[in-house]
Amino acid sequence: MPLTEQQLVEFMKADGWPCERLDDNTWRSWFTVEGQQFRFFLRLTPSWVFLTIIPFVRVPTDAKQQIALYQKVLELNRAITLAKFAVEKTELVLTVELPIEHLVEAQFKDGLDALSFYAGSHYKEVAQLAEAAS
Repeated sequence: MPLTEQQLVEFMKADGWPCERLDDNTWRSWFTVEGQQFRFFLRLTPSWVFLTIIPFVRVPTDAKQQIALYQKVLELNRAITLAKFAVEKTELVLTVELPIEHLVEAQFKDGLDALSFYAGSHYKEVAQLAEAAS
């Protein structure tokens, strides 16, 4: 049986995550790691639930900085599990995508844990690469 809206909210509350409903299929939550607050969105579709920090950082306009940033996140995408970095227009996002068919609370919790762990582990380095050249 696929994950329902009610189950999604129950999973969030059971694990102590704040959760605000934004529309029929979207919720917002947040967490803080080492003084850095991350806002993320949960989007429920007929087949998937997406947990996405958007933006994780803004993509720099300088081509050399973009290459350095993209190289780093490609390396990270190869090394990390369950989460991935992606580019949406001018923003780098960190996302976890979970199929909702037969999704259980432990798997959902793993997704939230991966999102928060990798955000905290890699934010400083990725943000430095994304900063404008001095």
